[in-house]
Amino acid sequence: MSPSVAELLLQRLEREAAGPGGGLCSLEAAAALGLDHQTLVGAVKSLQALGEVIEAEARSATRWELSPEGAEVLRDGSPEVRLFRSLPAEGLPQSDAMKLPGGSVGFSKAMANKWLRLEKGAPGGPRVLHAVTEVQDAVQQSLQQVQRGEAETLPERDRAELKRRKLLLEV
Repeated sequence: MSPSVAELLLQRLEREAAGPGGGLCSLEAAAALGLDHQTLVGAVKSLQALGEVIEAEARSATRWELSPEGAEVLRDGSPEVRLFRSLPAEGLPQSDAMKLPGGSVGFSKAMANKWLRLEKGAPGGPRVLHAVTEVQDAVQQSLQQVQRGEAETLPERDRAELKRRKLLLEV
């Protein structure tokens, strides 16, 4: 017969250091034991109902994770970089550039970064051209940091920008 969740929790608590600051984080313990977090919380509440078996306190922690769109940007690059890399050296009419990967979403960011320029007097209408020869995908690099669990090392303004762009979720 397998041990109950409460027994597993008590065994884990015995192995942890006691004293101030000791104890377990329920999220980490649930992951380590291969349990659903709510199942572990239920076991804690059951043990608390027995009396002075364990002490528990509610704590909230913020962590950052990639949104589905953030995972796509991590894999494929930011829309502005995808547009930059898809644009041929001779450029394209603006209407055609908007149809490229990342075109409609990345155009304004690529322009703001001064990676692209718009030649307004071109025959056939405005033409999008490269303004620089090479770019670095800072958005993708920031998302790689988040993926490695280093979100807290990102400047607050960068995290806020990623969150505003719906690439990062605060959970």
